[in-house]
Amino acid sequence: MTTKPPIPRRWNVELDGIRWLPRMIDKARMRGRGELGSYLLGHSPVDHGLLTRAGVSTEQFAGLVRAAADDDAVLAALRSRDGWDEARVRRWSDRFTTSYRRYIPLWDLDEGYLRPNALQALGMAVFRPIERSTMALVRRVRRAP
Repeated sequence: MTTKPPIPRRWNVELDGIRWLPRMIDKARMRGRGELGSYLLGHSPVDHGLLTRAGVSTEQFAGLVRAAADDDAVLAALRSRDGWDEARVRRWSDRFTTSYRRYIPLWDLDEGYLRPNALQALGMAVFRPIERSTMALVRRVRRAP
């Protein structure tokens, strides 16, 4: 019997009005437990966008998550840092659905929030077997902030 790998919270879940932050917190926790699987932490353009605006590196963010008791403590730790720019983070979050409109359906299909049509199901069936190795390659090639 195989267990399903964990899935981070959906892209539209917010923490104090900031989209994607709960998902990144989940991915940092998953990485800390060795359960990140094919998910990216810091390497995706979306993670990069939030980390850059938050003024932290991927490793700094992971350290904040590791040290925090809960999501609110992560946000408080981010806000206490010199690089935090609340207005810039909120502008990014407010524009999220427009900026990442091409990715959103892919995430929702991949995580089962949308039912794939026949062509999408075929594409997913082709990609699934190579997903882990592809994401491992992305981690090697694309620098995380």
